[in-house]
Parts: sequence; C-alpha cells; structure tokens
Amino acid sequence: MFSRVLLVGVCLAAVIMTGAATAQPLGMPEDRGDRSDLLVRLTHAEKAWRTEPGLESTMEYATRLFEAGRFEQSRELLAPLLAGAERPLDAVHLAARLDYYMGNYASAEELFGEAVAGNPENVRAAMGVLMTHYQTNAYNLGAALSDEMFGGRPIPHLDVMRAMAGTEPYKVSWADGSLAEVPFLDIDPLPVVEVTIDGRRIFVIIDTGADMFILDTEIAEEMGMETVATMQAMFAGGMQGELGFGVAESLTLGGVTLHNVPVSMLPTKPLSLTDRTIGGIIGVGVLKQFLSTMDYPGNRLVLRERSDAAVEAFRSAEADGIVDDVPFYLSSTHFLLVHGSLNEYTDLMFHVDSGLAGTPAFAATQELLEYASIPIPEIEVRDDVIGGGGGGFAVGEFEITELGLGSLVGHDLVGSYGGQPPGSYWMAGFIIDGLISHNFLRDYAWTLDFDGMRMIFSQ
Repeated sequence: MFSRVLLVGVCLAAVIMTGAATAQPLGMPEDRGDRSDLLVRLTHAEKAWRTEPGLESTMEYATRLFEAGRFEQSRELLAPLLAGAERPLDAVHLAARLDYYMGNYASAEELFGEAVAGNPENVRAAMGVLMTHYQTNAYNLGAALSDEMFGGRPIPHLDVMRAMAGTEPYKVSWADGSLAEVPFLDIDPLPVVEVTIDGRRIFVIIDTGADMFILDTEIAEEMGMETVATMQAMFAGGMQGELGFGVAESLTLGGVTLHNVPVSMLPTKPLSLTDRTIGGIIGVGVLKQFLSTMDYPGNRLVLRERSDAAVEAFRSAEADGIVDDVPFYLSSTHFLLVHGSLNEYTDLMFHVDSGLAGTPAFAATQELLEYASIPIPEIEVRDDVIGGGGGGFAVGEFEITELGLGSLVGHDLVGSYGGQPPGSYWMAGFIIDGLISHNFLRDYAWTLDFDGMRMIFSQ
C-alpha cells in the first residue's frame, strides 16, 4: 500500500524564514529554473567574484552558494563583509539565516536582531529572531516580542509562546536515570508507539516531517484542550487544512515525561494504517529535546539526555556499529536537510521526512526529475493515498537505481511523484530536491544529535 502520511510544515517554509511565499532572495529572477540553471549562475558569480572581488560580487556569489545548499562555503564568504564597522544588511541577514540552518543560534539571534534594527520593516529577520527563541526553548523571550515587528501578521508560534509564558517548555523528568526506551508496536508502514498525554494513552506515529507534537483534533476536543491559535496549512499534494495549536501539561514516552508541551491539532485518525487508531504524531519538536534514536533494527525509540556527555557515551558505545555520520541543517521550524544523491546526480539537497509510508523511499519534485532526466511518471488519484490535509491528490511512481544519503546508498528503490506541494523546490529560498523517507531509513538505527547537527547511522 502507498500512503503519504503527513507533511505539515511546508507552508511554514515560506512564511517562517522568508516572510511571504513570494519573497525573492537577492538577485533571484522570477523564473528560477532548476539546479542546472542555478549551476550556470553559480559559475558566472564565482568568475565575477574572482575577477573583481567587492561587495556586489561577493553578495552575488554568496547568494548563489546559499541557493545551491553550500551553506558553509557561503557563510565563510560573508565573514570579511561582517568584519568591518559598516556591515551590509543583506550580508547580515544572509549570515543570520545560514547560522540558523547550521544550528548556531546565538550568532543567528544576534545577526537577525541587527538586521531588524537596521530595517524595522524586515519581517523575515523578525521571524528569524522568533525562530531562534523557538529552537532554543526561550519562549519567554519570544513572547515578549512586539506584534509590530511582524507587520500585523498572525504568527501561531508567537501565540503559543505567549500562552506558555512563565513556564519551562519541554521540562524533562526521567523515571529512572537518563534513558528511556519506547518499543515500536508496529514498524511498517510507519513506526507506532504508545504515549500518554495529559493522562490519556494514545497510539502515535513518528514522523520527522512534523513540527511539534500533533494531537488528533477529536481527541483534543474530548480532553478539553484549549485552542490558542489556528492557521491554514499546506500538506502533501498541495492539500489545504486547518491546523490548531494548544498546550499539553505533560507527555510521557516510556520512562521520560515532558512537561509544558506545545501541541498542534490535526485529524490524525484517518492516518491509521493498521488496526491501531492513530491519535497523534511525534514530530521534530519532541525528538530534539533528546539525543533521539529511531532504532529500526531494534524495533524501538531510544531517548537519551541531550548533552555532550550523552553524545560522547553514545559514540563510544556504538563505535563498532556506526556506518556514517552525516551533517544536517534545520530550516524553518523542523525541516531536517541533508546532502544526497539520486542515480548519478550528486550534491542534491533532501528533506529527511520519515513519514512517507508504503513502497516509495523517496518523493521527488518535478524539477529534480527533469534535472536528472527521469521521465515524469503518469499520475492518478488513488484511494490509498492520504496526507495531513486528506486525500484526493494524484501520485505516480518511478524506478531509482541508486539513492544516497551521505555515504549510505540504497539500490533498486521506488520513488514517488505528485505528493510534494507546488513550489516546494524553491520555497525555502534554496533548492530542496526531494524527500527521503522510511523505506531508506528503516535499515538503520538513526540518531539525531541536535547540538552537533549530525545524523548518526548505525547497523
């Protein structure tokens, strides 16, 4: 069975970090083209920079590197522009975005703040300030930001922070030690675990395509959970739906409890792919509170204390089994991004979204298929295809010879086409070629180190 389970955050990629879906990065033409077009522009920008280095050529080259996903190289190029007394605001803002993606939140907060001070109407930079507070659980700082910074736009995450002001978000209480194991009750088509939220036991799936913990709308109403904000969200296949926001007092996963937990509300019962009713989704917002391991071979979710000591101990214990250690970036609220490959095409950017259920291991954008000379498959609406916004969108499948993430390579896999929302290729301001998911990841124990910004794969 092929089912697209959930992709809740795509709408946020444009709004959270760019301020509007129509925002254009510096110098970007209206027709952005695909990666082959960008590589031509990148070559020209590098040549101009080497021929006549200066502010304009440096910004042009740094922007093209950013668009190509070469974040470290772009950030390094910007460093001399930030070393002087007069720092160009375009350079400050781009450096802030790059620091955010690479997890350098203290620097990102400072630079976003500088960009706002230099241009109070820069809503994108104001959103960057808010999101650094979101990623570091500094909700009190986020709650104190003024509405004027955002030009009167409704910002659900700001409303959530204000609703939680005075509390410690995601406060951790361990039952025994600082490790919890939660068994997978099902592993296919997606891992299912049991959790307890505000005293109610429910079955949930694990999906890194989701932001904060998601609770089924009906269950939230039965529990009397207050809705503090709503927004219209875009899901798989471009489907639209309302996403609510609230706050849970506690969320227990095996031997660990999180207190003061932000929650999204969405109908999840239709995502029940087995005989277990799915009452929620564990997203990145929960996983990032820990050193989290989705241990597919061991059939369990392992949660360790998020600390340097825990990472060191984990690496020492797993040294013989680690098969790759891959850097990742975090865009918007929760998009986990890595460099990957498809067939002979390398240096691509993939969203690691574990919630694509069924046969396909990968979901491609149209631009990637064209760039990689893969024929666009025929698509059709199917009853067994559903996303966070419901069903009713068309998909097709294609064959993949090789699919790579870091040095890990899968062979003779199936890809899907049609589930990626329209515009997702350029929505973040840089190219995201596609989505790598469950049927690639399930061969490994997959650990997320959000301090080192590394994905550690073991077998």
